[in-house]
Amino acid sequence: MTKATITQAKTRLGKLIDAALRGERVVIMRGSKPAAAIVPVDSNGSPDLRVSDAAADFLAREARTELNAGVAQVHESPAVFASAVTKPRRRA
Repeated sequence: MTKATITQAKTRLGKLIDAALRGERVVIMRGSKPAAAIVPVDSNGSPDLRVSDAAADFLAREARTELNAGVAQVHESPAVFASAVTKPRRRA
């Protein structure tokens, strides 16, 4: 994985895209924090969104924490989720 600041990414964008085309993941940093990523795409143009095991573990811990705190919801399918988030909300 390659890391680059926003300034570096502006001046080296072509090289960073070449790295992505070779299958490398490029993380764009804002200061010391990751802000965005340049990832390879498949032949259909879909991004390669695989995550490392460490990232998957982190996301799983975050999901469990949010579920236990009651700030997350579980939906049975993408269609049920889409219905829940597009439903008009009542004002309190």
